[in-house]
Amino acid sequence: MRRLFDCWSEIENRIKSAASIALFLDFDGTLAHIQPTPEDVHISPPMRHAISMLVTNHRTRVWVISGRRRGDVRERTRLPGVHYLGIHGWEGRFGTALEPAVQRELDRARRRLEKGTEYLPGIWIEDKGPCFAIHYREAGEAESKLARASVHEALTRLNGAFRLLSGKKVWEILPRELGDKGSAVRRELNRFAQRPLPIYVGDDSTDEHAFAALPDGITIRVGPQSLTRARFQLRDPRDVLRFLEQINL
Repeated sequence: MRRLFDCWSEIENRIKSAASIALFLDFDGTLAHIQPTPEDVHISPPMRHAISMLVTNHRTRVWVISGRRRGDVRERTRLPGVHYLGIHGWEGRFGTALEPAVQRELDRARRRLEKGTEYLPGIWIEDKGPCFAIHYREAGEAESKLARASVHEALTRLNGAFRLLSGKKVWEILPRELGDKGSAVRRELNRFAQRPLPIYVGDDSTDEHAFAALPDGITIRVGPQSLTRARFQLRDPRDVLRFLEQINL
């Protein structure tokens, strides 16, 4: 993984020569710094301005794709003209209701985990409707270990139609039908008559599916050097802002 600004001329040439660009942006840790709780996260005015300017460019179409609910991330960005994909890309397509039996099984698993972790400080469960998340950012090592055991126990009691997704200090239990960010970006790109240059920027393991789905694109991992499918690296949301401003020029 190369530092993006160390090979900027190569990237700039690809962007300038592309007939159109499909820009996919993760939210937490990419457009905004990670905070202790999801409610604390908002994008800065300069970031909002940079994205707004990209939206007005006729060559560029912009998506924000997040593990959050679609309405939540839209409310935290408030960017007209942006396409929003929530729950790792599942919210944003047609027909996003789970089968009633699947939803009931998911709700039972969530209630069991809520009961099993209610006395563990720093552990809290977020109900996202078609999935749920177990947050442990504020938990100690012992509490996190106990919560992890409860999560795996809950998963084994579910049938094979569910999967565990690990992110930064969060686990999610999802029905397999929800797909991932890789299937979401492929779905969006298939809507184009002529394929645009895809650019994907993300900071988490949940973005790796999208990196893998775009071998011909510009894929960027935000954060320290790590094992990744992305080709380029940016350090933090400040670098992301600089990148978005650069491609606006």
